[in-house]
Amino acid sequence: MYDKEKTRESYLLLLEREMLYNKLIDREIFQRISRAKLEGLENLSKQQPTVIMIIGTVGEVIPSYLGLCMNLDRSSLSRMVDSLEKKEIVKRRIDPEDRRKVLISLTEKGERYYQIILGIIEEIHASVIGFLGEQDIERYEACLKTEVNFLRIIDSRLEAGE
Repeated sequence: MYDKEKTRESYLLLLEREMLYNKLIDREIFQRISRAKLEGLENLSKQQPTVIMIIGTVGEVIPSYLGLCMNLDRSSLSRMVDSLEKKEIVKRRIDPEDRRKVLISLTEKGERYYQIILGIIEEIHASVIGFLGEQDIERYEACLKTEVNFLRIIDSRLEAGE
């Protein structure tokens, strides 16, 4: 069992990882997006590019999935999707297999935004990773995979009610 000191150390490491990611990557992504004067791309809020990336990567999503990914409550998520829909970046449709569900996908304009944002992310990632050697990159990727695998194990056990 984890003791209080180990829990504290783990939490501090998670906070530091989040802070460094925000400092090195996330902030730069948002600054480049806000400077990209391409068809209104600069008018996106700080969280909207992430929503575009999730939908662009997954395809079509239900709102609850977006809420889970973004850690947003239902009303905040609804306002964000409404805003993106008003900007003609996303569209909603009823799931033909379950009429109680709504599916959210990117419009043509949303797909263009997705490609632009993806390009910005790839550029920034390449420049940041460029500071590392080949072995460091391999170790970093292995650590990410390990962390995700641990979180999947915990998630599946929580879902199973263990």
